[in-house]
Amino acid sequence: MRYNIVFKLNVRQPKFLQNTPSVPTAKTFKAPYTYVHPDAINSSINPTFPPQNFNGTQLLNLYNVLPVPVSTGKRQVKIAVIIAYTYTGLLADLKIYWQNPINFGPESTPPKVIVYTMPGATFNSGWAQEECLDLQMICTMNPNAAIYVVEAKSDKVTDLMAAINYANTTIQPDVISMSWGIDDSTSLSPYNSNFNNPNISYCAASGDANNVSWPSVLSNCISVGGSTLIWTPQSSNPRTEYTWNGAGCGYAASVAQPSYQLGITNINHVKRAVPDLCMVGNQNTGVYVVYKGQWYSFGGTSVSTPLFAGILSLANQQRFNVGKSALTTVYSTSATQPTSSIYVPPSNNVQQFLYKTIYPSNKYKNDFYDVTIGSDQGSVAGNSAILTTYIAGTGFDLTTGLGSPNCSNLCNDLATI
Repeated sequence: MRYNIVFKLNVRQPKFLQNTPSVPTAKTFKAPYTYVHPDAINSSINPTFPPQNFNGTQLLNLYNVLPVPVSTGKRQVKIAVIIAYTYTGLLADLKIYWQNPINFGPESTPPKVIVYTMPGATFNSGWAQEECLDLQMICTMNPNAAIYVVEAKSDKVTDLMAAINYANTTIQPDVISMSWGIDDSTSLSPYNSNFNNPNISYCAASGDANNVSWPSVLSNCISVGGSTLIWTPQSSNPRTEYTWNGAGCGYAASVAQPSYQLGITNINHVKRAVPDLCMVGNQNTGVYVVYKGQWYSFGGTSVSTPLFAGILSLANQQRFNVGKSALTTVYSTSATQPTSSIYVPPSNNVQQFLYKTIYPSNKYKNDFYDVTIGSDQGSVAGNSAILTTYIAGTGFDLTTGLGSPNCSNLCNDLATI
C-alpha cells in the first residue's frame, strides 16, 4: 500500500539570542522540517516508491556503511555530540526512532548514550530538535560506539566552548560532532584554541545559508557540507547526488590556506576553502527524525555532519581493532597557523590523507562519490557576507569539496595511515 505525506507545518526558524560584540551566539544548521503522518513512514519500505526522506537503513545502504564491532580486548571508539540547551526527552525519542520497523525493529536495543548537562542549561525547542537529529544520525552510523552528548548551558559561544572543553578533557572522545556555527569572522579567533586536542577529530557543519561558518572554517576541523541525494530504485543508476544550493561553501575570512589544500585544483585563494566533503543535506531529500514522539523530516548540514562524524568513528574503530592510534583533524596545536608552504601536519591527520594521498590516486574514485552536477552560492574570502556562484565539476570543487564518502572503502583506507 502506498501512502502520501499529507500533513505539513510551516515552521519558522527558532529565534536565537542576538549576537553581541562580546559574546556571539551560534545557530543550528537544520533546514526547515515537515511533520510526517505516522502512516506515511511505511512508504519507504516499498522499493518501487522513491522516498523523499531517508530512513536509517537506507542511509547505511546509500553510503555503503558496514558495521565495525569492537574486537576482543580492544578499546571502544568514543563520539561526543556538542549541543546547546537541554532536552529531557532525548533518549525516549531515540528509542522510538530506533525500534520502528523502517529502522532496526521493535526487538532491537538502542545504543547506550551518556548525557552530560552543563549547569544552568534550559530547554529550547529549536535546539532540542537539533539534538534529536544529531544523536539519531550518529547512532545510525555507528551504534557500537560509546556515544556521549554534552548539553551546553546556552547557545552563547562561551557556553559552547565550555562544553567542548569538558569533552576535550573529561570525556576525551575520538570524534566530536558540531552541527552549529557562527558567521566566520576574525573576532572569533580567541576561541580557536578550543579545537587543538591532537587526539580528537573535530567535525563541523559548513552551514545552511551559503556563507561559510566558524568553526567549520578552522584548519583543525573537517568541514562537512551538504548535497542533494536522490534514490530511484528502478533506474539503471539508482543513486544520484547533486549539489545543494543552500549549503555553506567558499573561502574563509579568518583562516589562511592550510598546507593540505596547497596545490589542489580549483582552490584559487590563499584562504581556507570549505567544505572538505559533503553528505546529504537538502531538506527536500531529508532524513526521518523523531522529536517529542512524532516523526519529522529534517535537512541541512546538521544531517551531514553527524553522519560523517559516525564514519570517522568507524574508521577509528577499525584502527583500534588492529592496535593503531586515533585519527585527528588537528592540523597544528600552535596558537598561530604555520606557513602552509613549509609545514607538514601529523601523519595521522585526516585532511592530509584525504587531500594528499587519496585525492591524487586511484583510491579517490573508490572512496568518494564525486558530485559533478549543480552549483551553489558561497563566500568570497575576506567577507562572509559577499557571495558568488561556484560550479560543481570533476574532482574537488567549492560546492561539495571532495564529494561524498563511500564509507566502507574510505574507512578501509583511513585504517592504513
